[in-house]
Amino acid sequence: MIPIAAIAVANPRVRNAKIHKTITDSIDQVGLKRPITVRRVPPGQGGAPYALICGQGRLESCRMLGQTEIAALIVDVDEETGHVMSIVENVARRTPRAVETLEQVRVLKQRGYADSEVAAKLGCTASWVNNVANLLERGEKRLLAAAEAGHIPLHLAVSISRASGGEAQQLLLDAYESGELKGRKVTVVRKILEQRERSGKKGNTSFAKGPAKRQMSPEDLSKLYQRDVEMHRRIQKKAEYTQKSLLLAQQIFKELFASKEFCTLLKAEKLASVPQPLVELAQRGGLTR
Repeated sequence: MIPIAAIAVANPRVRNAKIHKTITDSIDQVGLKRPITVRRVPPGQGGAPYALICGQGRLESCRMLGQTEIAALIVDVDEETGHVMSIVENVARRTPRAVETLEQVRVLKQRGYADSEVAAKLGCTASWVNNVANLLERGEKRLLAAAEAGHIPLHLAVSISRASGGEAQQLLLDAYESGELKGRKVTVVRKILEQRERSGKKGNTSFAKGPAKRQMSPEDLSKLYQRDVEMHRRIQKKAEYTQKSLLLAQQIFKELFASKEFCTLLKAEKLASVPQPLVELAQRGGLTR
């Protein structure tokens, strides 16, 4: 712990006010998570005994919060080396990937923390934690990955996870019409919905890995083959039933189009326009519309 007043900032940077407020709020709520780095200034080479290398935002936040001391890592390097270290730290600085934050949410929720407690530790809102926790509990790996990549708003991903297939499609349509989803994002979300229908909710993501799959035995392969055969039999039966229904509908429309009374009734009701497939059906049967 060293006095904040004893640290000189040699190369100050202009900070993003919103991001800096987030840092300040986080330090105020949970304390300083990572010490700053300073170098010793030899006597006679500067007005302060320490010069900042990295951690300007944390230093300013602690000063704004009225703190007089700050945790620091002190390194014995010359001014040029300290300047290079500061540049490298700034270049390497990045915002943590959303997937890392999602993993932290999962771990903290498993430890029994409430949404508000998790939010305070991660510096986010309780509603965001609640949405992420809901998706994690439902195993919605694809939707979480899409939210991480910015393809879909988190609240929409939660709504889709709670909806049935038809309701999910309607939510997608509503989001498109309202302008919330545009262009390629609509295509991405539609593919996710199709994948969920085919193979379930779960997908491969780094924050929710499932157990390694064991090698299938001959008995497992035999059961899988029998299950696939049975599935294809059901598909064939459905196809045959559909074909019979279509043939029946075709015969019904042929007889209706052959009836002058029916055609006269359609014209009287101003229903003269007919879908193109029905027109083609009538033409194949040698009938007139």
